[in-house]
Amino acid sequence: MTHHAYAYLVLALVSFLVNIPCGYIRENHPKFSLKWFLWIHASIPLIVYLRITFGTSPWFIPVCIPLAIAGQVSGSRRRKKTMSPQEKDHLRQIPPIDFACKEKIDEAKTAVVLLNMGGPRTNADVRDFQRRLFSDPLLIRFPLACLLQGLFAWLLVTFRAKTVMKRYQLIGGGSPVFESTRCQAQALREELLRRGRRMDVTLAFNYSPPFPEEVMRSLQQAGKDTALLLSLYPHYSKATTGSSVHYLKEAAKKIYPDAGFKETPPYYLHDGYIQAFADRVHEQIKLGESLDDFYLLFSAHGLPLYFLTEGDLYPFQISQTVARILGKLNRSKDWTISYQSAVGPLQWLKPSTEDMIEALIRRGFKKLLIVPVSFVTDHIETSCEIDIEYRHFARKLGAGDFRMSRAVDCHPGFIRALADSVEAAL
Repeated sequence: MTHHAYAYLVLALVSFLVNIPCGYIRENHPKFSLKWFLWIHASIPLIVYLRITFGTSPWFIPVCIPLAIAGQVSGSRRRKKTMSPQEKDHLRQIPPIDFACKEKIDEAKTAVVLLNMGGPRTNADVRDFQRRLFSDPLLIRFPLACLLQGLFAWLLVTFRAKTVMKRYQLIGGGSPVFESTRCQAQALREELLRRGRRMDVTLAFNYSPPFPEEVMRSLQQAGKDTALLLSLYPHYSKATTGSSVHYLKEAAKKIYPDAGFKETPPYYLHDGYIQAFADRVHEQIKLGESLDDFYLLFSAHGLPLYFLTEGDLYPFQISQTVARILGKLNRSKDWTISYQSAVGPLQWLKPSTEDMIEALIRRGFKKLLIVPVSFVTDHIETSCEIDIEYRHFARKLGAGDFRMSRAVDCHPGFIRALADSVEAAL
């Protein structure tokens, strides 16, 4: 075989063989997504480079194209054969349709683990908390994040830390999340005990103590072989509940590989949870006033738009919760949903709460009642962002009355919703 013929053979084989793994990897991503397109075209630079290096005729390119397609198809079919039904459902953006827990759980060896993001207990903890938060690739994603995530986190912490510390100082010098969540854990423990279930209830935070590693060590030492995972994010997102479950299971692989996990069913439509919101809203209405005088703005934590392209359920569950609350309040007009706390230049869910406040006041609504619909405890996003910063913003624009309902916290209806979720899993 001549050198020239050898070059054509190598180029043909590379066009086919390189595309087998590319097609395999492509099948892991939703059709027409950015990563899907990337892996379709990943081999092109290499093929072009080899063609130029070998000096083969550009007329050979039409031969390389079907070979590349054949490699893509081959890799794709291999991946489909090894793909589990759950992975297929994920790619098709099919949400969990039901909740089934077939294995019987030994309550004596089970601990309920409340999942949350956490927060800095003091101002001295702010930098570490933010560094962990912004370094999390499951929460913050952008092009070349695998290379630049650390730099991105460092820049955000460097330029935002002092400002964020001042904000925490306005609400007492740290986040109340730990104490609030500990109170919720105690209330849930007592409610389960009242129902005849003597169960441990503990906490696991992603970005502040107690970290997943600490929790798994404590479960191992206590002889608990099953963690019953109960998210304090009522509305599911891969950024919140998904990442909390992921990191707890990753910690278990390293520390307690024999541990089992059970997830609890969602409670975002539970009547007790909905009633808790309705009661918190009514708490803001004084004697002689009417709720009808106030425009209701349901403010949820924002979410980057790229999560929606992956089938994230978050905004749809938020809207379902709001619909149920409005039913409890017998309200059919003068309300809307907005999103707050966006960070960075990426596109987030719209409209923003700040923009909605401005638009409402401009349209003549001078009495606003903000309902922090996605938060179960009051912390910097409610006590500072809404109750201080948005309040000042609204009054500057001419709002006559600006109020915020408290988070559900330890409301008996919310604790009942958590307990019912635990019992449904048991």
